[in-house]
Amino acid sequence: MLQATCTHCHQTFVIPDRDQEYYQRLAVPTPTKCPPCRFQLRLTFRNERTLYQRQCALCKKITLSVYSPDKPYIVYCRECWWSDRWNPLEYGQDIDWSRPFFDQLLEVKKRTPRIALMNDATAENSDFCNHCYRLKNCYMVFDANDNENTLYSSGTYYVKDSVDCAYNDSCELCYETLYSEDCYNLKYSRDSVNCRDSYWLIDCIGVSNSFMCVGLRNQSYCYKNKQYTEAEYNQILAKYQLTTRDHFAQYQQEFLEFSVTIPRKFYHGVRNEDISGDYLMNNKSVYHSFQTRASENCSYSYGIFKTKDSYDYTVWGEDAERMYEAHACGGQASDIRFCSVVWHGQDNDYCDQCLNGPKHCFGSVSLKNEQYCILNKQYTEQEYNGLRQRLVEHMTKTGEWGQFFSPALAPYAYNETMAMEFFPLTKEQALAGGWTWQDNLPGTYGKADSTKHIFDCTQCKKNFKLVAAELDFYERQHIPWPTQCPDCRHIARMRYRAPYQLWERQCMRSGCDNRFQTAYSPERKEIVYCEDCYKKMVY
Repeated sequence: MLQATCTHCHQTFVIPDRDQEYYQRLAVPTPTKCPPCRFQLRLTFRNERTLYQRQCALCKKITLSVYSPDKPYIVYCRECWWSDRWNPLEYGQDIDWSRPFFDQLLEVKKRTPRIALMNDATAENSDFCNHCYRLKNCYMVFDANDNENTLYSSGTYYVKDSVDCAYNDSCELCYETLYSEDCYNLKYSRDSVNCRDSYWLIDCIGVSNSFMCVGLRNQSYCYKNKQYTEAEYNQILAKYQLTTRDHFAQYQQEFLEFSVTIPRKFYHGVRNEDISGDYLMNNKSVYHSFQTRASENCSYSYGIFKTKDSYDYTVWGEDAERMYEAHACGGQASDIRFCSVVWHGQDNDYCDQCLNGPKHCFGSVSLKNEQYCILNKQYTEQEYNGLRQRLVEHMTKTGEWGQFFSPALAPYAYNETMAMEFFPLTKEQALAGGWTWQDNLPGTYGKADSTKHIFDCTQCKKNFKLVAAELDFYERQHIPWPTQCPDCRHIARMRYRAPYQLWERQCMRSGCDNRFQTAYSPERKEIVYCEDCYKKMVY
């Protein structure tokens, strides 16, 4: 086990023996930044939600884009980027061995067309979505796969007919529901599995027709964890005015006060072996990772599934292997190192926004299925292998090899990215860290018009519009209209997301001395149990 000092935050961090073995196997140097700082840097390359209107540089149509008009990039709409009307190899250049490699890569980034939104070519009627795959009739959905008729949601997979949800799998007709799986018609709920027709559930499995319950298993017609007859339950439910916002804050506070009286397991997840982190399911030998499913031998990862032998990997997976310091790379991908947004690729280093299976490429931008490219210039296999080895030696001398992209290569301002959600900074702090800042975030103010369903957000005062599909959902589900804009609703949901941090704590059940690492900080009000004590309580 080694101790090191982070070159960014200057805090001491530990490099366990298993990590050292992994780095040796991949032939990469040990990290110089601590895990949180590495995660923060990767997140500055991820703009999910800050969208602008911008003209496509090829067809000249106005499109929605993650790049503000003042960004120094050539931006193509989705249709043009995926078309055969341009060739990314036309923007290549030779390697200049007298200069740092990152400076040369930035030059290629600035002149090579970038896709306006990170979406695949097959999305249907889902133009206002980003970082998505296989969508149909979706609106303002982010980081999602295989959604249909879903609005204002993030991290949703195989979700249908839902609004204002986050990190749900295989759910339908859900509203303001988070971290739930195989659920139907849930509202204001989270951390639940196989539940239906209920309001305000936390940590429930197989529960139906229940209201304000926590930690229940296979029960129906319950209110605050107490069983009632169907008639009694309906009488209780009738006392709550659920079709109006008038008492919503009161109901939320009532449920919050009840929920903290019910003990929780120290982490969210099931069917794991040898793990640490939170929101983990079906994993083996996964450490300091969050929102990770069906993965093995992974560390310092976030938002991945079906992944093996990967470290410092942020978002995606799907049969991915040997991913290291990678962001939004996946889809049967393997041997991806120091890359951002590489889809279906194999054996790539320092590539950016290559979306259709590049192989054996180094420091290239906006490739599709090209091979043996460096700085968007193509070589023979033999030429490429020799140049790659020489580049590793060159970047080792410049101090670049083994590092993720520098902040200067981040295509977004800090406050446009997901880093702002996990690691909020002031403008001064972001600039001091080497990032940029956007003073003019998108949004309009003072133009409310109820006849057009345009309102002022009660939180940030920004205007927002209720679209037709959204109004139809509220009417069908008897849900009162929201009073906050989608961004403020998203921020409110994210307060339930686990921080990228673990604390050493002891089980709070009297007489139990078991200790564990948990994402529940000591200052939180929840009663936290070890797994054995928790199972005794719920089963």
